[in-house]
Amino acid sequence: MKRIGKKLGSTSAVRREETVVKNFHQYVGPGGQALHGYMRRYKNVRLRKKGFTSKAEAERHLRQAMNDIDAEERGEIRCKPTTAQEALNIYRRNQEVRARDKGYQYAHNVRSNCKIIQEFVDHFGPNRLIRECTETDLREFYQILCFRPTLNKNSAGVFISRIQGMLKAAQKAKPDLINWLRPTLKVNRTPEFEHRVVELTEYATLVHTLLNPPLAPSRRTERNKLWRDAADVVQLLRLTGGRLNEIVRIRLDQFLWTKGKLRLYATKTENQRDLPLWDCIKEIAQRRIQDGLTDDELLFPRAKTATFDNAIARACRKAARLANLNYGRTNGFTCHSLRHTFISDMMEASGNNVALVMSYSGHKSLESFKIYLHAPTQGCTATDQRIESVGLFLASFAGMKGIWGTPGMVDEKGKPPENHKTALS
Repeated sequence: MKRIGKKLGSTSAVRREETVVKNFHQYVGPGGQALHGYMRRYKNVRLRKKGFTSKAEAERHLRQAMNDIDAEERGEIRCKPTTAQEALNIYRRNQEVRARDKGYQYAHNVRSNCKIIQEFVDHFGPNRLIRECTETDLREFYQILCFRPTLNKNSAGVFISRIQGMLKAAQKAKPDLINWLRPTLKVNRTPEFEHRVVELTEYATLVHTLLNPPLAPSRRTERNKLWRDAADVVQLLRLTGGRLNEIVRIRLDQFLWTKGKLRLYATKTENQRDLPLWDCIKEIAQRRIQDGLTDDELLFPRAKTATFDNAIARACRKAARLANLNYGRTNGFTCHSLRHTFISDMMEASGNNVALVMSYSGHKSLESFKIYLHAPTQGCTATDQRIESVGLFLASFAGMKGIWGTPGMVDEKGKPPENHKTALS
């Protein structure tokens, strides 16, 4: 009986040993090289991998795979740490996908920004973990950009913002960065060119010039069509406060005729907003439909061309030059200035109803919304008159004592007070 027991015990031990041995196997790879692999079923999961140069390497990989299964049961998330180059690849893909819904210029800017960000990645180290990036690394690269003769501080600040956007995109996409405290660097930027409110006479002159273009020596018909499109775009920009990309690619189904609303899709903030379909907006759309300037989909069919935005901007520049308007970035009057004008105008008309105007403009935060607020000319004139009246009242109030510099700075005998003499001496 004892012999049988020993025999059975030794058999089970051999079987256990054979089971462990069968987890790993050796085979001949390409070129006659001896390679190792493993194959095992662990917690109803089949683990299989080949191509290791040593059995020890295969054992480490199998142990890591088993640890990952155990961690998943505990609710932990394990993945490969994200490198700086991987973070840039995530950001580049996100921007390229967004550029499909935008104009040619946006895609061009994406490529330019990614070139500068690639320089940051190369300087930081492509294979370094992105979670090792600190505020000091951002500041160091900002200083490098500031010393470039072709870049100013504003442009350098823009690129630093793009790098921080890359860090944010990587944190959203990779689970190993969920609890990462991203580094931030606040750079004070002074805009070189600021937008202003467009006067009604400037707006009317520009639209009139676009609707009545001068004779061209050649390609007259094509020029008239383009300038007609530009005139309608300018009117919709002023009447809706939309962005240029939103207006030139507006579709006919965005005009909700039965509801009396116009729906705009903002590709910048990736949201939508509804505006009242005012009669002036309705008239522009219906006139284009009656004149056969639309197709079954778009209000401006030429928007299918990638460079249509640039063509509209060029037409506005040429028309403004012919009309002797102060048009251009240096003068603060461009197509985007009409959005500033709309928002400032709506704030004044609604009695500073911020919630209503923000629903029209599509802004998500007050910080970005306040950039579009400009003091109206009437308001500036009224404030000037009010302050001047306060000063005149003080100067004419002869009963004042103790405030010198006014006619009231005399005593009953017409002489300055004693304390005034002491102060002067």
